[in-house]
Amino acid sequence: MSKLYFRTGETEGFTSKKLADKKSGYTNPIRELLQNSLDASKDADNNKCEINIYIESIDKATIPHITDYEDTLHTAIKFQESVNSYNHNAMQIVNTIKQELKKDELKILMFVDNGKGMSPDILNGLIGERSVKSSEGSGGSFGVGHLSPYFLSSLRYVLYASKYKNNDEVIKTLFSGVPILAGFEDDDATRGATGRILKDIPDNENKPKLIFPTECPDFIQDKMDKLEATGSMVAILGLNKEWDKEANYAIASNFFYAINKQELIVKIDHGNIPVSIDKSDIDRLLEKNQDNKRAMNGNILCGSDVYQAWLAVKNNNHKSKIDLDNGDEVCVHIRNNIETDSVIVLIRNGMLIARHDKMLANEINSLRKNEDFEPFSVVINVDEKECPKLFTLVKGAENPYHNQLEKNRLIEKDEKQLRALFKELSEKIKFFLKARDRSGSLVSMPLLEIPNKAEAQGSNTSRPRSQTSKAKPNANKPKPPINKVKTTNKGKKRPAPIIVSRYLEAKNSMRMKDKGGTIDIELNITPQKIEAKDEVYLSMSLAQDKDNDESGNALDFISSSIDGVDIEIPEFVEVEQEDGNIEKQEADKSQIKLGILSEAQTYSVEATIKKPKNIKDISVALRPFLGLKQRSK
Repeated sequence: MSKLYFRTGETEGFTSKKLADKKSGYTNPIRELLQNSLDASKDADNNKCEINIYIESIDKATIPHITDYEDTLHTAIKFQESVNSYNHNAMQIVNTIKQELKKDELKILMFVDNGKGMSPDILNGLIGERSVKSSEGSGGSFGVGHLSPYFLSSLRYVLYASKYKNNDEVIKTLFSGVPILAGFEDDDATRGATGRILKDIPDNENKPKLIFPTECPDFIQDKMDKLEATGSMVAILGLNKEWDKEANYAIASNFFYAINKQELIVKIDHGNIPVSIDKSDIDRLLEKNQDNKRAMNGNILCGSDVYQAWLAVKNNNHKSKIDLDNGDEVCVHIRNNIETDSVIVLIRNGMLIARHDKMLANEINSLRKNEDFEPFSVVINVDEKECPKLFTLVKGAENPYHNQLEKNRLIEKDEKQLRALFKELSEKIKFFLKARDRSGSLVSMPLLEIPNKAEAQGSNTSRPRSQTSKAKPNANKPKPPINKVKTTNKGKKRPAPIIVSRYLEAKNSMRMKDKGGTIDIELNITPQKIEAKDEVYLSMSLAQDKDNDESGNALDFISSSIDGVDIEIPEFVEVEQEDGNIEKQEADKSQIKLGILSEAQTYSVEATIKKPKNIKDISVALRPFLGLKQRSK
């Protein structure tokens, strides 16, 4: 026997509990559920965390307290209407719930792990909205993280079950469920939006003691019986999204480290033949998105960066150990000469938790942008046993969604210590990176960042020159200026100039004015570490919100000047053909030659550029980037 209980409290609306900040897809629920399972498995001293995912249909009548749920829903609607809080968003939520309740059978998604299980204290902390951690190594900050499974529930109703060991090492069972609707009033009190399945109504409602049932519904008990010892289940009622390749990708892209080490095994049962995701599946799942440059659906990294991180982990030859001065030993996986921009990622307990710019350390992000090294991928694994001090600081700074580190979660002393450890780590990682070859034409400009796949005469100069023949054309990058190549050395052609495109950082100030068909810009440029023989070119593109700062097509210049001196924009250029003949070709107006500039001097550039016809209003910033041209030796 059990009761569905809504405790006294504020009468929040249907859009409360941060469920209004819904993010589509499986990424956040999978990250939350699988990370908690990994933590619980480590607490149970398991060699492997085994997770079984079941997608099934159940009779609506078998859902615990479904009649009480429907009655409360109607009561909450009437109350919200009476206080003028039943707005459009609330109506949409209720309509979704009502449509689901019309069905005789509802889909259910069940996550079952073989971890330590949830004791009454842990379950009370989870559904009682107070954080309870089973150990210092656990992620267990429930916060908003535990709400992520609700994003997949049309009913906003989640069930929990647990098999745990009590103080006498006897395995016990717990069960509960939590629907989130809206606040209401009954004969006794004003009640909040969150319900809980309890063994009985608490005697003291001001300080309720939550006592949970020890028996589960049959469809829950059937799965719990398959556990050999302890474990937990989270069941999402009224599944609103089909399990598809996106869900499998979310598992592989966030947990490739744990799966590769065989610390995590995931089995998915659609009611047909169960499918496992293990280390042999990671390549297949990740390579499909290896050209994707934008992080989508709540992912930490874009598909390209995930794939590069995986390649660093996949090959054991890229694995190294770095000793920190505090006695910690950090495992890093470093792969040089990658074919995209550099990427640095952080792993804790087998899960991807942060990328370079979300790790509270400027040195880590600066290392990623450092042009002294060939592009690289670095995976930093923070292991509780090997680097306990760094692990504790990282865990303390990790936010409830497990996707970045946040300084306000640490006291000032710990924050400084964490930053210092990452600074030390970044300096020691440099010893494993490959220095960029400066004997040719690549130039160091720390204020400017090399973009993804910068083109040079149709080739990718961000790669080693031996690999440029494999480069794929990138239509989104501007073409380099086309100039006549003079012949010397008894008629032999001089090597073609190489153009290296680089984005300007924000400190190079710019103003712009939209004039309908054109855009006027004023731009200050301060180049750094350029050589006397460098010729500098400028391009402009519309900024886009993409991971790795990738830009769109460059825009054509109509007129321009530097420090008040007009810059000629030719209509045609002469190009020498292979047979020695000279041919006129239409000039590329997307790059203008600024000339030979001095290091650290600030130049003022004014220009008018042509606005694309498909852009009505410039609602995003323009992005300038430079090209440096040098004659190869």
